[in-house]
Parts: sequence; structure tokens; C-alpha cells
Amino acid sequence: MCLRQYLPVPKANWENYPPADSGQPHTVVGDVWVTRNITGAIGAGLSKRDVYVYLPPGYARSRKRYPVLYMQDGQNIFDDALSFVGEWGCDEAAEALAQQGLSCIIVGIPNAGEARMSEYSPWSRESKRYGNLNGQGEAYLDFITRTVKPMMDTSFRTRPAAKDTGIGGSSLGGLIALYGALTRPNDFGFCMALSASIWFSFGKLFELARKAKLSPTRFYMDMGQREGQGGMLSDARQLHALLRGRGFDVAYIEDSKGIHNESSWRRRFPAALQWFLNPKVRPVPPQAK
Repeated sequence: MCLRQYLPVPKANWENYPPADSGQPHTVVGDVWVTRNITGAIGAGLSKRDVYVYLPPGYARSRKRYPVLYMQDGQNIFDDALSFVGEWGCDEAAEALAQQGLSCIIVGIPNAGEARMSEYSPWSRESKRYGNLNGQGEAYLDFITRTVKPMMDTSFRTRPAAKDTGIGGSSLGGLIALYGALTRPNDFGFCMALSASIWFSFGKLFELARKAKLSPTRFYMDMGQREGQGGMLSDARQLHALLRGRGFDVAYIEDSKGIHNESSWRRRFPAALQWFLNPKVRPVPPQAK
């Protein structure tokens, strides 16, 4: 039996983000930090990447511990200067909720560029459109749970229990978040899946949901009603019904004006984050702007 070897938990060198001398405009709000060139399993083929962390107001002046949300496509969540086509405003949403007494730490884990599709899917397959995908989803989730999360738990005052740990993302990031929450309930007690690309599993996520052990993990799911391409809306409805039927706690909303882009996810993120931090306030569809 071959045991996978892991690098020791990195002794991260955290620095303020954005750098004071960056020379370009940034949209970061609040207290954001970065550590550079973090890697995970030896031989897993994952590339190094920076990791970003948002800390809530008053963190440095308190001894409180905070729940943590691990977000995929982390370059898109805090800063337009890093983002693909605009940031999600996760920092702005967290700052606003902190004013209501709901505070958390948010970790942004950037994707690996061309390897994104492989990292965000645990299933290997050949595709004429996307090429050969080697299904690195398991290795990527190991990277989160065995490298990034221990690094966070030793660097910051987190609440490390599963009930206070969430995993989130959109599109393929939502797919790997759903897979991670279903297969690793001892690690993640909350899942945030915005516009998840369920179709990319070619039915395997439904099969997993039917067989997954029932757990206290809560699932937030949403979809824009203008995301009908490829059956995305029907897939989301089907998975929602399946999880609810199994007995999972699922909040599902549809955005009447929502499309598959960052501005739609930015609009829906605050309600999802609020439900992570306060289970009594269930999300409602956003008013289109």
C-alpha cells in the first residue's frame, strides 16, 4: 500500500495585501493578507499558488475565534486587480455582516489556470472539447484539508470544527465544493455552491448524492434563471430535490435575472454568507439590479 506523502504544514510568511507600493488600483476592503507559493502533496502534480485571507474587523484587538469559509477561484473574490472579469466583493459582504455581529475569516485559494478543470473535478475523462482531464479533485481537496486548513488553524484564531468550516465556489468551483462537502463531512459543515456546473460530472454527482452518508452539513445552492444552457437550471433543481429528499438541510434560490458571471455571484453572495454565519436566516432570492 502506497501512502501519499505530504509536505509539512507551511510556516507561512504573511504580508499585507495589497502591497503599499503596488502602483496599481485595488478594490480591497478591510484587512486582507497573503502568503506566497504554497503547495501541497508531494507528487500530486498541483502547482504552487498564493493564498489570500480576509480577517474580520477587530481581529487584532480581540481573542475571539472565527468560523472560516474556504473559497475557490480565490483571485476573483477580493480585488479587481487580480480578478478575471471583476471581483465578487466577498470582503465588502463580510464587512457589512460584521456590523451586524456576524464575523468570519474568508480564505481565497486561486485556481491553477489551465489545470482548473482538472483540479475542480475528481473524475478523469477524455473530451474533444476540453482535452484529457486527469481528475485531480481528490488531490486538490487534500491540499485544502491537509495543507491550507492546518496552515490557517496555526496562523489565525479559527474555529477548526467542521460545523464552523465552509467550502464554497461558483461554476466548477461550486462543483468541487459540492463534492467536497458530500465526501468530507468531517471537514466541511457548510457548502456554498453558486451556479454549480453539475453537468460537468456527467451524472456522477447525482449518484454520489444518492449514496452519501447523511450528515449535518448544510448546503446553499443557487442558479440564475438565465443559465438554462446545457440544463444547468434543471440540474440544480434536481440536485436540490435529491438532497432535500435525503434529509440534508438545503437552501436553494433562483435569481430571475442571474446569468453565469461574477456580478450575479456578487449579488447573491451576501445572503449565502449570512446563512453560513446565522442558520436562522435562510436566504431569499435577490432583487435584480
